[in-house]
Amino acid sequence: MSWDNESVVPLRALANPLRIRIVSLVTGAAMSATEVADELGIAHASASYHLRQLVAAGFLRRVDDHVDNPGRGQPQRRYTYDPASTARLDSSGDSRQLLLEATLTDLRRRQAAMSRQRHSADAEVWLPQETWEQVVSLVDDAIRLAHDKAGPPRAEGSVHVSLTAFLYELT
Repeated sequence: MSWDNESVVPLRALANPLRIRIVSLVTGAAMSATEVADELGIAHASASYHLRQLVAAGFLRRVDDHVDNPGRGQPQRRYTYDPASTARLDSSGDSRQLLLEATLTDLRRRQAAMSRQRHSADAEVWLPQETWEQVVSLVDDAIRLAHDKAGPPRAEGSVHVSLTAFLYELT
């Protein structure tokens, strides 16, 4: 299935903590189902299934590897995160609640794996619209920086980190 910038991406496809981990994993480097399975400690078939579902939903894209693979059949399919997918999210119906539940489940896993807390913040406040727009822009910049600079798992000199942001305008 081909997704262009006008196509909506079903948020519901991320409503699974394992898929959240897979998207995070392939943000830093294109990976095959075998590599994803090894990294997450899951069956290859499970990794392959979830990767295909995430591609079909528009969160991931297949990357053509031009790696020589003499005598070993076709090269492995590799997948990477499509950052444009966030601009096309469809959060209709119960999708937002399902994603929140999956995210909270994954946050519990991350909390248990935490070796050092660098920053934590929470605020429910009233801000001038201009200040709110500035906050949103700064967080967008931080998220974009994290995605752009993400590398493969366990790369030399890298730190395994967790970054989660929820910014809501309330009624």
